[in-house]
Amino acid sequence: MADLTLPELKELHDKAYTTNEVTRERAADDRVFAWVTQWDDGLLNDSDLFYRGEFNIIRKAQRQIIADLRSNPVQVDFIPKDDEREDGADLIDGLYLTDDRRNSSLESYGNASLEAVDCGVGGWELFAEYETNNAGDTNQVIRRKPIYDCNNVSFPDPNAKALDKSDAKYWSLLEPYSLDGYKALYKELTGEETEGAPANFGYPEQSYVFPWIAGKNEIYYIVRFYHRTKVKDKIITLIDPLGQPLQLRESDLYQVMDELIDAGYTIEATRDIERWQVKRYIASGEEILKIEVVAGDKIPVVHTYGERTFVEGEEIWEGVVRLAKDPQRLRNFMLSYIADIVGRSPREKPIFGAEQIAGLERMYEQNGADNNYPYYLQRLKDEQGGELPAGPVGFMPGASIPDDAAMLMQETRTAVADVADPGLPQDIADPDISGKAVLALQARLDQQSLVYQQNLKHAKRWDGEIYASMASVIYDAPRKVTLTGADGERQTVLIMETVIDQETGDLVTLNDITNLEFDVFAEIGPSYGDKKEQTREELNAIAESVKEADPRLFMALTMKRLMLTDGVDMEDVRTYARKQQVLSGFSEPENEEEMMMLQQAAQQQDQPDAATLLAMAEMKKAEASEMETMRKAQADQYKATNDQAKTSIEAFRAQTDRFDVVVDAEKAGADIDLTRAKTQGQAMDNVIRLTQPYRARVNAAV
Repeated sequence: MADLTLPELKELHDKAYTTNEVTRERAADDRVFAWVTQWDDGLLNDSDLFYRGEFNIIRKAQRQIIADLRSNPVQVDFIPKDDEREDGADLIDGLYLTDDRRNSSLESYGNASLEAVDCGVGGWELFAEYETNNAGDTNQVIRRKPIYDCNNVSFPDPNAKALDKSDAKYWSLLEPYSLDGYKALYKELTGEETEGAPANFGYPEQSYVFPWIAGKNEIYYIVRFYHRTKVKDKIITLIDPLGQPLQLRESDLYQVMDELIDAGYTIEATRDIERWQVKRYIASGEEILKIEVVAGDKIPVVHTYGERTFVEGEEIWEGVVRLAKDPQRLRNFMLSYIADIVGRSPREKPIFGAEQIAGLERMYEQNGADNNYPYYLQRLKDEQGGELPAGPVGFMPGASIPDDAAMLMQETRTAVADVADPGLPQDIADPDISGKAVLALQARLDQQSLVYQQNLKHAKRWDGEIYASMASVIYDAPRKVTLTGADGERQTVLIMETVIDQETGDLVTLNDITNLEFDVFAEIGPSYGDKKEQTREELNAIAESVKEADPRLFMALTMKRLMLTDGVDMEDVRTYARKQQVLSGFSEPENEEEMMMLQQAAQQQDQPDAATLLAMAEMKKAEASEMETMRKAQADQYKATNDQAKTSIEAFRAQTDRFDVVVDAEKAGADIDLTRAKTQGQAMDNVIRLTQPYRARVNAAV
């Protein structure tokens, strides 16, 4: 597609300028009211007030919402669309956090948030520039810069309706230059000198209540105009002498064609594609100074809004100042009116008759600090000796403040608070509050602050989309980059490093994001420090609960707590705790140093050192001594058992012998009784034999 001409640029700029002109005028007035003056408008110009004070109670609400935004940062997370390329997500996460913490980025976010709170819109711009280090290496890097006075100088495509303006096809940014600044820019971009003053490309939006006069300061506005279109291109696949493929767009191939031919690359295939391309035009009102293709396929401008909606097709935005202006004006008027009454009205004074102070007038002529008399004198009698009244005959009344003034002042303060007070709990300011309590209090933020946070979340998500698109083009060659983790730890890695796969023998490229696409997500949450404090408290509670039941887990939790401990000169303690976690198996090694530490620990377990051997010898000696003691104890026990058994045997033997004696005695007794029985029987036989003849003779005689 052909480049745009200067008239075409101006035509597109005018369309964007006129579409939301009324909204921008009102928003510009809001910023003047917030930062320049609260009196320079048509409402109070005709008042006869002598004193015009500003009693700003909106600023407190502005500061509070800004504090809410900074205490609840937006975390951006990149998820690769290719599930097998998680290494690319870690790389882009680290790169993004590194650039996200640079001063230019922090200033961009801070200024955009401030302007969104003031008038409803703020923004920043991403760009690529060449960075040269001390060794002379020149690489492209991604930077951000604020869009100051964004409401007045930033004009997106009026057809873009998305909150993040991701659907914009063009974007016009005006930037002021002094005459000398323009001459330096002209020479930088064209290489030539210019003498005359340029014509402005366009004028910015201005407040209708403050007489800004750009011409008197010799300010000239130059445009940076972004234009996004679809272009046709080709993907060319080349093969190197080793058979490894390389894919390049035809538009990029011309830049490196000679080098690839010299390296032996050959074209294997081509494929037609259609892609987005963004061009940046830098122009004055007279000529286009430079045209260049922007890295990535997205317009690198981000808007963040305060409160935003569409009314009858017109985009409306506003900040916290808009609805607080009228009650703030009324408060300024009432307090200034009261000050005028006090300043202009006479003070209460006593009234004396001329005769009462005749000759003493000097004492009553001086007022305030000039009156140094410790007391006043008064005449009590006139020249004829007549009695004069004691004390003043009356009083001249002083300033009279209307009764309704105090009530009205209170109402104005309430009216401002109703639309400007973010409603944050007062106890969040307690310096001793715990991290867990801070998170609970921040969860109670008023919806007013949350609206600004949600809109900033959308802006940061789109910022991540732009960054990933640019990074895939910028980081296309081997070089060292610095990655930053969520905990702030930084490490240096080599990107686009080509190595040989030990398993397949193929060449592979490590840390390559040139062909990756990402889904970008953003979440609002507490800062890393707040989450760390909450984690420490939870570790304390868990450690105490398992101290007696599981000493090993208690030690691991203690080491984890030490790893999260901040403070001066605590790095060695954190390093020690980390090593203990790895050695105990509670944490996996993350680098070669920790892997070597584990291997050395394993070797030391297989081959104990002298101290370990001495300890083992002492242990063996103690075991031997203990075994000897046990043997002696067992021998004594066996001896005691034997003695007891012997005693039992002897007792049994004695008992047996006693039983034998008894048996023998009983046997002897039985023998005696038998002998005795036999003897008695024999005697009976003898008696019977002797008496038989006699009995026979008796019977015969009978």
